[in-house]
Amino acid sequence: MGSSHSFAIPHFYANIRTSDGKTFTLSHRNFVDHIILLRRVIAHPEMTQQGETLNYFIEDYCRRMAHQAITTRYKQSRLPWEIDWIWHVHRLHPIAYNNDCIKQLPNGKLVDKRYQRLKIKQHRKHRSVALSKSIKKPSTFVPSIDLVNAVLRQRDFLEKFKQHYLFSMNLRQMNQNSFAQMVQNYVLFLKLAKKDEIIVPTFDIDLIWHTHMRFPSFYQKASIVLCGFLLDHDDSLENDTLVDAYQKTAEQWKMAYKVDYGKNIDNDNLRTSQYVSSCAMIVAPIVIYSSDGGGGGCGG
Repeated sequence: MGSSHSFAIPHFYANIRTSDGKTFTLSHRNFVDHIILLRRVIAHPEMTQQGETLNYFIEDYCRRMAHQAITTRYKQSRLPWEIDWIWHVHRLHPIAYNNDCIKQLPNGKLVDKRYQRLKIKQHRKHRSVALSKSIKKPSTFVPSIDLVNAVLRQRDFLEKFKQHYLFSMNLRQMNQNSFAQMVQNYVLFLKLAKKDEIIVPTFDIDLIWHTHMRFPSFYQKASIVLCGFLLDHDDSLENDTLVDAYQKTAEQWKMAYKVDYGKNIDNDNLRTSQYVSSCAMIVAPIVIYSSDGGGGGCGG
């Protein structure tokens, strides 16, 4: 997994332009930031297992949220990665996360991600943060989802990620066109979404979807434009339901885009599809090789 730092990560974007001229931007560096977090969690299985460690960091996360200790870029830069992981899982439930922030935080505002870690290094298989005494005073911030179970459900996703080429790939060598194609497929997936219907992504699409949800305000804006509503992410569905819904999604994809689900779509074919009037396409990715390690949001 290399021993490099953020300056070696190419800095480029995929620009999503809708037919009515709106533009949203997804950053490759934000994608890499997500991949690095997943690698670290995999190296620390105690963060996906029931027990003292997981409970401690969930309690600590809730305490920090209640005291608005995650709101600024500086505060986020000082977060233990374990808290970043719990926060990540909470954001994978965008409607619940939105409601929890608005209803429970003193200022009633959504807490957005403002900082990239972007440090690629071997992760030692021991705790990077020593657990202090248990947090005895209950937090006033109580997520509306069961965060323990939400974390445990991520184990299946992480097992699949371990089999994916990005788990061991040198992220400095990721191709700009490959990233743009992943984002294009994600956008086309969003365009298939309908209210009150289940839509199931391929694993590549899910990786981009998870990255997008790490930036709640940006995700909300883009989802409403691309789907017509805020698309929720529900990982609690039974396997039989998922299998059936995946098959239906694959059929929708084939009908709309004339290729098998999981296959890339040629832009010429996309322009002539039935979705041409409402679709969004990836245009002119911007490539910047930068030596700075800072990172804003993925917003556009």
